[in-house]
Amino acid sequence: MFKRQVLFVLNQNLIRYSSLSQSTVTSSLNSATNRYDNDDGHQHKSINKRLSSSSKHLYRNLFDWNSQIDLAKLLAKNIVYNDYGLIAISKPWGLGIHKPADNVIDLKNPSNAEQILNNQIFGQPKYSIADVIDLFGQLMHLNHPLHIVKAPDRRWSGLVLFSEEKTMENHILKAIRRAKAQRTPPMRFYCVVNGLIPSVEIGRWYEERCGIRLTEIDELGQSKEPIYVSPNDMSHNIRKKGAHRDNKYQLGPVKSASIKYRVLAQNPDLAVSLIDLHTTITKWSAIQCFLAYKTSFILGDTFFSYRVKHIFGQHITMSTLKQKNLQNWRHIDQSFEPLSRKVCQKLGVRSNREIPLMIHHYGLLFPKLLRTLRPLKRQSNHESLNDQTNQNLIKLDDNDDLIIETNFNHLPKHFYRTLDRLNLNIFS
Repeated sequence: MFKRQVLFVLNQNLIRYSSLSQSTVTSSLNSATNRYDNDDGHQHKSINKRLSSSSKHLYRNLFDWNSQIDLAKLLAKNIVYNDYGLIAISKPWGLGIHKPADNVIDLKNPSNAEQILNNQIFGQPKYSIADVIDLFGQLMHLNHPLHIVKAPDRRWSGLVLFSEEKTMENHILKAIRRAKAQRTPPMRFYCVVNGLIPSVEIGRWYEERCGIRLTEIDELGQSKEPIYVSPNDMSHNIRKKGAHRDNKYQLGPVKSASIKYRVLAQNPDLAVSLIDLHTTITKWSAIQCFLAYKTSFILGDTFFSYRVKHIFGQHITMSTLKQKNLQNWRHIDQSFEPLSRKVCQKLGVRSNREIPLMIHHYGLLFPKLLRTLRPLKRQSNHESLNDQTNQNLIKLDDNDDLIIETNFNHLPKHFYRTLDRLNLNIFS
């Protein structure tokens, strides 16, 4: 009880201080502008331009389409791969796959509400990909209707796969299962995180065989929360004799994951990093959960950010949230601000809740998929290939692996500008 009271008082002071700091920064910027009023006009205009760009909200109205045809044209503009009956696009953040965004908070499973759209800032997406898939196919001059083969979470930006063939999904799933069996992470992501992963070198790859499992967070067992299972604990997760098939291990049901990651850039002054992460699973919020146990949380993550605390300037990972009353879960987002004041000022936001989830799905690996697709292409005689475009997006090796990756031109604007503000932009 005492800890909660102290935390509440500290957060009230933090909220008041952040608002005062914003007004102080604004007044200091205005005084700096007035100081240069007597200088030449070119210098005055450049300062005003710099001030206006720094004060502009990065995440205001992210959905810049007003009709279905506008969205279809945007998807056609973001095509990154088109060959072997596969079409890959880079979708904007927040765009739903089968239905528009739903802002209802699911109290029965808090992990499903890790990032809630703020309509007043981000805007409201009017349509989903399923609403415009026929228009998108018409713009592509296709003879058959498109099918969604693989798509990321609505709260991510990045790769979506389409195909005219319904059987293509089976080939894709088989290639992903092959990658998991080989412990080769097929899904690749860029993540902007708050925190510095300890004892890592920038640019060096690290691999880990870990797991994600669900634990009950209320006494009735009506809600569960994903937690990280370390490699050491995974080795002790042995079978129990005579146990039920759904709970036949010591730790209960655990999703094993092969994760490969590296730090692309760091800003020690702001304690932020750009992470390149490859994983075999994304269910149970595996990406957010894994990074939270590396003392880092993804910007815009309103759930796992509360597992990372700062004590004497050091990031530490806290234990999972335990609570007796699920009705109190609604107040989690209001009790503590995980972002530092410096980061908030750099991004021009008041809190972490005003940032879209900074996960960009930039790459996919399909082992030996081309060995299956090449004969199908020869049979169909459907040669719609732009060699110059696909030469930069497709990589072939001796195993006939297919790798589809977006380049920096297909990064979302808000993602790119966030990297600029935090001095993490390695793509410029």
